[in-house]
Amino acid sequence: MARSDHVKALLRSHREGDDGGFRATAALIIEDERRKKHDLLADELVAILDEPVRTRRSPTLGTLRPLPKGRDETPLLNVRQPERSLQDLVLTDSTRSVLVDVLEEQRVRAALRAHGIGPRSAVLFVGPSGTGKPATAEAMAGELGWPLAHVQLAAVVSSYLGETAKNLEQIFSFLRTGSWVLLFDEFDMLARDRSERGDHGELKRVVATLLQLIEESNTDSLIIATTNHSDLMDAALWRRFDEIVSFDLPDATLRAEILSKKLRSVRSCFDLDVTAKRLAGSTPAEIEAVAFDAVRLMVRSIDREVGVRHIEYGLDRMEERRRTISGSRG
Repeated sequence: MARSDHVKALLRSHREGDDGGFRATAALIIEDERRKKHDLLADELVAILDEPVRTRRSPTLGTLRPLPKGRDETPLLNVRQPERSLQDLVLTDSTRSVLVDVLEEQRVRAALRAHGIGPRSAVLFVGPSGTGKPATAEAMAGELGWPLAHVQLAAVVSSYLGETAKNLEQIFSFLRTGSWVLLFDEFDMLARDRSERGDHGELKRVVATLLQLIEESNTDSLIIATTNHSDLMDAALWRRFDEIVSFDLPDATLRAEILSKKLRSVRSCFDLDVTAKRLAGSTPAEIEAVAFDAVRLMVRSIDREVGVRHIEYGLDRMEERRRTISGSRG
């Protein structure tokens, strides 16, 4: 039987809605049963605790505790139910394999902790803009059945001394109220290299706070950070992540797969492979835009399928956007 203090802690965490505390206490009970050689009972408890998330009732956002807020009462997080899964994404086999491993570890985290180790729970996505990093974070939340908590950097970063670090502490404290996928998009904005010239004390304080919070985070959540500028990040932060996943520009095969997936709701009549070759150097976001522009023209023209004319229109729009962006940067 579980010790009385464990039972009390279990009921207390259930009453307070503290999923992290509930699972931590359950892991202690499982470990205690293993020490007593009650392996069958321990295995049954692990199976119950790690029942696939999709068989459970999804939590409703209306029952969540109040979101952490900044000085001006602006929420620091945007929390929503994910609408994507890994099936919706086109990824390389190696990238998909790593992501699946991370997800599986989250599903058996209680069993891992019973063996004295934890799942990979802090992951850094690195790659050019438009390669699907935030979308992948949302898909992982969808696979786990957890809400996606997107950090609102504009609200987190404050001009008041010490306020940014305080906001970050609020966010990590909020993680202990349940299971979330916490997304830090454009993480390099917070994690700048402290050795840069002209750096000031506030930035050093923010990076030091991040280092401590990520290292000491002991929740049932998955932290995902993304960066388009890995060269700007502080070197010490790289070591705080359990896994680093690279997102590169898609090759011809993946470009064709993305285009095909985005056009699956309509009939099409054009050479997919030729178009994929012409999209060399394009990001997944650009390929998606080409497909959607082609569909828009098809609908406006009251055509029955996407053909060469529609694809050419999408390609022209992509090039025009690139020229506009290049000109604005110049």
